[in-house]
Amino acid sequence: AIASRAKKGGGGLGKKGDEADDADTVSRRYQKQRRSHAALIEKCYHHATLAHSKTHTLLQHPVPVLTPAQKAAAEALKAKPPTLHLTKAERKRHRKLRRAERLREQQDMQAAGLVPPPEPRLTLSNYMKVLGDQAVLDPSKMEATVMEQIQARKMAHEKMNADRKLTKEQRSAKHARKLAEDTSQNVKVALFWVRDMSHPYHRAKVDLNAQQNGVTGGVLECEEGSGMNLVVAEGGEKAIKRYTRLMTVRMRWKGEDFYEEESEEEEELMVGEEEEHNGEDGEGGTEKKEKRKKFNPNNECELIWTGMAVKRALHSFMFQTAPNSVVARKILEAKGVAHYWDLCVGHVEMKEGVVGGYAGRVEDGGDVALRFRLGDGGSSRKASGEDNDIMMK
Repeated sequence: AIASRAKKGGGGLGKKGDEADDADTVSRRYQKQRRSHAALIEKCYHHATLAHSKTHTLLQHPVPVLTPAQKAAAEALKAKPPTLHLTKAERKRHRKLRRAERLREQQDMQAAGLVPPPEPRLTLSNYMKVLGDQAVLDPSKMEATVMEQIQARKMAHEKMNADRKLTKEQRSAKHARKLAEDTSQNVKVALFWVRDMSHPYHRAKVDLNAQQNGVTGGVLECEEGSGMNLVVAEGGEKAIKRYTRLMTVRMRWKGEDFYEEESEEEEELMVGEEEEHNGEDGEGGTEKKEKRKKFNPNNECELIWTGMAVKRALHSFMFQTAPNSVVARKILEAKGVAHYWDLCVGHVEMKEGVVGGYAGRVEDGGDVALRFRLGDGGSSRKASGEDNDIMMK
């Protein structure tokens, strides 16, 4: 029994020692794992480079190409010397110092006798204090002197303004410089659809503003069908902005209040210029009158599209008439901008609620019909034997 108890006691002491050994083993194992993990991370960082990659040679890294505008801007930035911008307080201080220095130099020259001292600046409110006894002895004479000085100052001021005033040619050149824009890099384009461009007021206004703003393009009118007038405007960004405002806001397309001061009866009268015809019998001249062109009450203008182009497709602003839609598209196709007419045709289709493309008018059994072809805005087919054609009478 004693031996068995001793054995049990010894077994208890041995168990405690084994637990301590196990804790030390776990701690050493944990430290070993941390060291191996740190070594693995260091090895990964060392080997995870492009030098050890097998696919980095297959990747292409093209050199970025700068546009001419970006190159010019970079060169100008390099050539430009660094500028030091002063604060508002520093600018005021420098101005005050410059004025004081200029006044000191003038006073020194007056003290040396090189420059005569300026006359006192007399006004009707201060001449009694400045002249003193002279003003008291003869105030009328002193008042006349003051008025002469005031008039002389006014004349000098007006002469200075007149010398600085620009001539008519200089004003025109300045106005042209303000309107001129650089379109060598890109051009702004705007397309307008107009229902009726037959009135002289609209034609003159569109042409004159295009010339004043340096806008090129033109007006393409299609005689076949109604409401197929395309206005193309190409120019600088500011010029196109002004021209867009003219076409969409300023222009009175329906002639609103154009004849506000005249009655309806006067609008229907015959007006025109007098032409004298002197015959052999010596009779007096006669008057030739023409009817005044009336505005279309249903006329309207809408902006179809605006965007950028590389260069100008049209080098002047002109009016051109086409007998049908096919010829109109060919006119623009010769300039490389046939899609302008396609945009106009699509806009008319959407506005009029027509499915298909505009192809013009054809004769069908003696009746005049409008032909629209699905998916094509520029070609026409015969009236019979085509499933893709829609005849609208």
